[in-house]
Amino acid sequence: MRRFGQALAAVALLLPLAVGCGDAENTASDGKTESSAAASAPAPKESAAPADVKIVKAGYEDHATWGDNAYVVYWELTNTGDAQGNFYAGLDFLDKDGDVLGSTGITADKLGPGKTAKGEASPLDVEIDKGEMTDIKDVKVSEIERMDY
Repeated sequence: MRRFGQALAAVALLLPLAVGCGDAENTASDGKTESSAAASAPAPKESAAPADVKIVKAGYEDHATWGDNAYVVYWELTNTGDAQGNFYAGLDFLDKDGDVLGSTGITADKLGPGKTAKGEASPLDVEIDKGEMTDIKDVKVSEIERMDY
């Protein structure tokens, strides 16, 4: 549990660089944005409650945040559990043979049951350590973690 907490803290520090501040928004199925006001909460406990992560679209494009010919992933993460939770999903970037070139992560915090967070992500050069950025041909969700309060 301590190791997960350290990893989550590291992701929290680097995530604004990889995913971009404000790129994720929590929306209900009716399209209304969920409040992101933080509240005091007891220490988190691990849960096996489900969530679905969907890659909506991925590919090379000119992007306002990540520049020209960036590999951009548009994602949706839905809380399919029965309680609010904070989620982390790992993304693996693959070459033409399906080998992992590198990884990054996305988060959705304080996501209520049935709510969906949407966002965009792009790997940093340092995250692609087994090839070149131009070698990326696909992306897959490698893991999903949920922390309940």
